[in-house]
Amino acid sequence: MKSVIQKSGHARANSSGSLMKSGTEKEGSAGIVVTDSAMLDRERKQLEKIKLKQQQELQQMMEYEIKMQTLQQQNEEKMKQQQDREEKHKRELLHKAKQQEEAKRQQELEKQRKLEEEAERQKRLQQEMAEKEKAKEEDEKRKEKLRQQEIKRSEEEQRVKQEKFREQTEKIAREQLLLVEKRKAEMEERDKKRKEMLDVKQAKSRKEAEKKRKETVQKLESTKRKMEDLLESQREVLLSKARKG
Repeated sequence: MKSVIQKSGHARANSSGSLMKSGTEKEGSAGIVVTDSAMLDRERKQLEKIKLKQQQELQQMMEYEIKMQTLQQQNEEKMKQQQDREEKHKRELLHKAKQQEEAKRQQELEKQRKLEEEAERQKRLQQEMAEKEKAKEEDEKRKEKLRQQEIKRSEEEQRVKQEKFREQTEKIAREQLLLVEKRKAEMEERDKKRKEMLDVKQAKSRKEAEKKRKETVQKLESTKRKMEDLLESQREVLLSKARKG
């Protein structure tokens, strides 16, 4: 707008200079002749015409300048809107990228969390398995110890029973042997008395009595040998079981 006014001022100055030059020339050429009113009126009309033309040009310049400014403002507004759209698009892209990055980071964190949870679960399972295996081994050791103790206790009980049986058997054998010896002694005593009584009897009676006595003695001797054999057999059985145990 300022440039248009400056251009208009320069145009008016040039025009005024031309008129002054023309007036000077006319005054010089008139010299002697006096300018009449018709010439003045023509010049006045010519000045008004020039002035009107300048005003029209100035108006056109002003309208052009306003139009150019309007176009420039519109272009600037369009550019601003385009820049705003681009900035908005950039912000949206940046926001979307940030969201995607955050989603990716959250996925990585979730993946890492699951891996850590799985590792912890595997660690717990291994620890539980190790504890179960240890408990199983300890239980087997305890059972084995109890089994060995039970074997020793059973062997001890068996040994005590065998010893007791041996002692009882030997006691019974001794008692039987003493009983046999006692009966033998009693029988011999009775035989002795009977012999004394038989001495007064007939020889036949003595022979029969002697025969019976010998038979009885033989039976007693046989019984004694059987008891001794039985006792020896029982001793051998007990000794054999003791050696095997």
